[in-house]
Amino acid sequence: MSDAVIQQEHVDTGSDLGVIVRAAELCNPFLDALGEVTLSLRGAVASSILNWNASLYSRVIRPAMLDVRREYSLGGNLEIAVIDCRLESLLPKHLALQSRTEGKRLTCGLLPPRGDRLLERYRAMVLSGESPGHLAVIHALRAGLFSLPPRVMEGSYLLQEGTGAGLDGRDISRFLIGGVLGHVEAPSLGAVSVV
Repeated sequence: MSDAVIQQEHVDTGSDLGVIVRAAELCNPFLDALGEVTLSLRGAVASSILNWNASLYSRVIRPAMLDVRREYSLGGNLEIAVIDCRLESLLPKHLALQSRTEGKRLTCGLLPPRGDRLLERYRAMVLSGESPGHLAVIHALRAGLFSLPPRVMEGSYLLQEGTGAGLDGRDISRFLIGGVLGHVEAPSLGAVSVV
């Protein structure tokens, strides 16, 4: 797959699933070891995802990721830590713990590229306990590192959540990528800076 494919702004969630999968692998090379993050399936898959989307993803996680992505493009290290702390306060305690656990696993397992001072400083803040290190924040930072458009970043995060919740590829594609991402209005280019 060429990098040019990942650079596209608009993602057709039906035909570009491969782009989303590749982006998820770039953002989290430990995807196969991912545990449950904030999506948990209790009862029917569709209703669990609808409830999660309405209560957490659309209201809390998605806005935090878009804010982090914007701040990454502006070089705002302290602002990213503030977003991370805000996310900590908005997530229920048990979900915040799971999100921090998965985020720290990713932070500890990957060194930032040489010269990316923002990622280096942020990693140091997470490791020292100054910033919680939520998976959504680290995912958005890595999406910025690879210049992933917001829709690709969102789709790849949804894939991670689905994987962690134990969904198979068909359900991830149908309910998360086609459902949640497919019904989210794409951010305008004025609202989100794309590096």
